[in-house]
Amino acid sequence: MYSVVAHLSGRPVRPITKMHGASHSRWLLIVCVLVLGFSSNRSWAQSSLQQETEFAREVNRYRWSSVTAWNANLGPWQIDMTNRFISDAYLQYDNRLRFRDEDRLNFTAVRPIRPRFRASIHGDLDWFGSGRASSQSLLFGIQMNPFTALKLETAVGVGSDRRPGIVQGDQRAPSRVDTGPAVAVSVDLEPREIQGYQVSFYSDAAWQRIAPRRVGDLMLAAAAARSFGSGRLESRARYSSRRRDTYQAASFLNRGQIRDPESIEATTSDTLDANVLIQIPVISGLRVIAQADVRLNQRRIRTPRAPEESITFETNFARQAFTGQFGLHYERERVDAQLRAEYGAINERRVLSNRDELPPSEVAQKRTLLQQADYDEGVFAVSGNVRGDILPALSFLFSGSSRIVRHDTPLVNLDDRDEVYHTAMFTLSHRRNRHLRVEARMFGSYHHTVFLNAERSAENNIQRTLRLRPSMDWTPSSQTRIRLASEVRATYTTDDFVLPGRRSSDQSAREMRLESEIEHRLFSDTDLRLSASFSDLRLGRLRWEEFTEIPFDTLRTYSAWLRIQSGRRLRGELGWRTFLRSDYDRAITVQYQLPNDEVTSTRGSITRRGKRWVIQTGPSGALYWIRGQTTLRLDAWANWQQLRYRLYGQLPAANAEIIRRAARRGTRRLIPLISLSVFWQMD
Repeated sequence: MYSVVAHLSGRPVRPITKMHGASHSRWLLIVCVLVLGFSSNRSWAQSSLQQETEFAREVNRYRWSSVTAWNANLGPWQIDMTNRFISDAYLQYDNRLRFRDEDRLNFTAVRPIRPRFRASIHGDLDWFGSGRASSQSLLFGIQMNPFTALKLETAVGVGSDRRPGIVQGDQRAPSRVDTGPAVAVSVDLEPREIQGYQVSFYSDAAWQRIAPRRVGDLMLAAAAARSFGSGRLESRARYSSRRRDTYQAASFLNRGQIRDPESIEATTSDTLDANVLIQIPVISGLRVIAQADVRLNQRRIRTPRAPEESITFETNFARQAFTGQFGLHYERERVDAQLRAEYGAINERRVLSNRDELPPSEVAQKRTLLQQADYDEGVFAVSGNVRGDILPALSFLFSGSSRIVRHDTPLVNLDDRDEVYHTAMFTLSHRRNRHLRVEARMFGSYHHTVFLNAERSAENNIQRTLRLRPSMDWTPSSQTRIRLASEVRATYTTDDFVLPGRRSSDQSAREMRLESEIEHRLFSDTDLRLSASFSDLRLGRLRWEEFTEIPFDTLRTYSAWLRIQSGRRLRGELGWRTFLRSDYDRAITVQYQLPNDEVTSTRGSITRRGKRWVIQTGPSGALYWIRGQTTLRLDAWANWQQLRYRLYGQLPAANAEIIRRAARRGTRRLIPLISLSVFWQMD
C-alpha cells in the first residue's frame, strides 16, 4: 500500500537530502535491512509504504514536514521504519531565510527464534541542523513473553552523540563526537483484570555511557479502573526521569562563563503525574463526580568535571501542582445540569545548590535572580451549566463561573496580586421549522486585578465586557442556504484609583460586527458561494462616573469572497476576494520625490498623524480531482495590496500637493501563493 500527500508553493521545497551529517548513519541502517533480507531465502510476504509531505506558508515563515512509514515482512523478519522530517524557514529583517531542520529516523526489526522468544534490532537517528547536533543508537535485544499479556525486552548496543563543544576564544565551537555502550529495558503489561480491577502497566528505560557524558531515560506508567455497580473508580500514574549532558551551557546562569573544554553540564528532570476519578450515583439521574490531579517536577543542574578555579552555578528547581474537583451531574430527558467546585495550588521554588562554593557577591546576585521567578498560587472556582428544552422547538443554555486567584511572590518580585473573574452566558435557540432556526447569545464578564505591592497598586483595574450575538440559519429551498449573524460588544477598563497629578487611563472598546454566508446551487454540479463581513471598532478614553467617552480611534474592516464551484469528480473553483481596513495612526511616514530638474529628483519623507487604508484584492482559484484512490487539489490566489494615507495637520506649503499625491498613491505589492496537494494509494 502506498499513500503520498504533497504540498508545494511558489518557492522550492528544501530537499531532505541536504542533511549530509546524517547520511552515514542512515546508510548504516539501510545496510542492516539488506543484510536481513539476504540472510533469508524466503521472499517478500507483505510490504507497505506510506508517505506524507506538507508545506505551509505564513507571513514570514515557511514550514515543510514529511513522514515516511515503511513496514514489511521479509522472511521471518518483521521490519518497521519511520522517518519524520521538519524544516522551518523564517524570513528575517535582512530578507534572508533562516532554516531550522530536524530529522528523526526509527528502525525496528523483529523475528521469532523460539516459542515466546524473539530477536530484535532497534536503530535511532536524530538530527538537528540549526544546533549542529545529532544522536544515533543501534541495539540488539531479546523479547520474551512469559504469558500472553506480558512482554519483556532487554537490548544492548552502542550509542553516539555529536554536538558543539566549548568555545575557545573567537573560534567557532568545535564539534564533539562521543560514543559508548547503550542498554535498554522495557516491560509491557496489556490491560487485564486482576481481582476485579482492569490493570495496565508499561515501563521502559534506556541508558548510554558516551564518555565523558551520560544519557538516561526512565518511564513508568500504570492505570487501574474498577466499576462498583453504577459507580466507577479510575486512577492513572506516570513517572519519568531524564538526564542530558551537554558541553555548552543550557542554564542561563552558566551562559557566558569561562569553562574548560572537558567540562559538561548535566540536567536531570524527574516528573510524577497522578490522577484519580470517582463517579458515584446518588439517585436516578444524579451523579457525584470527584477528581484529583497531582503533578510534581524536580530539575537539577550540575557541572561535574568543572575546573576548581571556574565559577559555575548549580541549581535545584521544584514545582508542585495540585487540582481537586467536586461536582454534581444531573441528567434527565429534557434537562442536563452540572455544578462543579475546584481548588488548585501551584508552588515553584529555585535554589542555588552550590552557594557555599561561590563568592558572596555572586551568591547574592544569583539568589535574587532566581527568587524573582518563584511564586505560590491558589485558585478557587465554582462553575455550572444548565441545558434544557422549554418547548419542543425552544431550548436554552446557561453557563457561569466565578474564579478567585491568589498569586504570591517574594518581595523582589512586584507581581504579587489577587484576581477575581466572573463570567456568564445565556443562549436561547428557536427552531421555527426545518427551514428556519434563530439563536441569541448573551455574554458578560467581570475581571478585577489587584496588585498588593504599593509600587504597582496604580495598575489595579476592572474590566467589564458585554456581548450580544444573534444569528439566523435559513434554508428557503433545497438549493439555497443563508446564514446571517451580528454581534455587539462593549468592553470597559477602569482603574481602581488615579494618583494625584496623573490622568486616568480608563478606556472603552465598542464593536459592531455583521457576517453573512450564502450558498446557492445554480445547476446540477455548479454552486455559488458568497461570504461577507463588516466590523466597526471604536476606541476611546472613558469617563466612568459620567459613563461618557472621548473617541480617539476607529477601526473598520470590510471583507468579501465570491466563489463559483463546478464539477463532480473534476471540480473547479473560481473566485474573487476583497479586504479593506481603515484606522487612525499617530505617526504615518510618507516618502515622496521632489524634482530638481527634468532628469534628477530628490527623495524626502514626512511624518504626521493621519488615516491609513489597507486594500487587498485579487482572484482565487482551486481545482479538485478524485479518481479511485487518487486525489489532486490545487489552490492558487493572488492579492494586490495597496497602502494609502491621508495626513492631518499642516504640511509644508511648497510641497503640500506633492506630499498629498504620494500619500494617496501609497505603496503597492503583489502577494501570490500556490499550493498543490496530491494523494494516491496503491494496494
